[in-house]
Amino acid sequence: MKILEKVIAFSVFLSVFSPCKVFPGAYDKDKDFKQMRSSHFVINYHKDVEYSHVNKIKNTAEKYYRIITQEFNLIRKDFWSWENRAKIFIAKDKNDYNSRFECPSWSGACVDYINKKIYTFPNHQQFEAIFVHELTHIIFREYVGMGHLPLWFDEGTACYVEDKYVSKKYKNSLFFLKKKIKNNEYIKLTDLSNITGEILKNWPNEDVWFFYLESYSIVNFIKTKYGNRKFYDLKQALKQGYSFEEALEKKFYGIKDLDDLEKAWKNFYLK
Repeated sequence: MKILEKVIAFSVFLSVFSPCKVFPGAYDKDKDFKQMRSSHFVINYHKDVEYSHVNKIKNTAEKYYRIITQEFNLIRKDFWSWENRAKIFIAKDKNDYNSRFECPSWSGACVDYINKKIYTFPNHQQFEAIFVHELTHIIFREYVGMGHLPLWFDEGTACYVEDKYVSKKYKNSLFFLKKKIKNNEYIKLTDLSNITGEILKNWPNEDVWFFYLESYSIVNFIKTKYGNRKFYDLKQALKQGYSFEEALEKKFYGIKDLDDLEKAWKNFYLK
C-alpha cells in the first residue's frame, strides 16, 4: 500500500490542468533570465540556475522531441525551427516558479500547448517523466488540432508516452485498475469524457490519480489491441475535425460509441 501511496502522490504532482490553460510568457527579455538555443527549443532560464542543468534539459528536450514525433508517426508542415521553436522557461526554484508562472502551486511543470511553452524549475523529483508528459501534450495537440478533445484522451496519451519511455508507474499499477473494473468501481467512459480540469481540481488526490490511471489504460488498450496503425487512423480523423466518438465509429470496426469502447476495454483487462 505504501508503494501505491507514493504513486498517487507523484501522479498528482503532474500538471493536471495543463492542456486547458494558456499562460503568459513575457520572460524572453526578462533581465533575470539567460537563454540557450537548440535545434527545436529556446530555453529561457533564471541566471542562478546551473548551466549543467540547463544543458541537461536541452538534451532531454531534443531527445524526446525525436522520440515522441516517431511514436506518433508525425509528418510536419511547420518544423520547430527559428522563430517556431518551442520555449522552455526554468525558474530559479520552486518559490520562484510559483511566483512567476501561473501554474498550479503543487505542480512540477505546466504547459501552454497552444503556444508551445513549458514552465518548470530545477531540482524536483522525476523531472524527466514530467517533462516528457508535458512535451507530449504540445506535440500531440499540435498534430490533432486545438479543438475539443476529451481530457482523458489528451492526458491518457501523455501518460502512455511518459510510461513507455520513462516511468512505468501506470503499467505497474494496472493490477489496481483491474480490481476496480472487476468490482465495477471504475469511471464509466461517458462520465470520464465529461471530466474537465476544473472538475479534477476539487477531487481528492487518490481520485485524480485514478483518473490518470484509467485514462492511460484506455490509450494503452487501443495501442495494444488495435496497433499503431489504428491509433494513427484515429489521430487522422481527429485532425480532420471529427469528434472523438465520430472518429471511433469511422476508424474502428464494431465500435460505434463510448459504450462499445468501454465493453472492449473491460474485456481486454479482465481476460
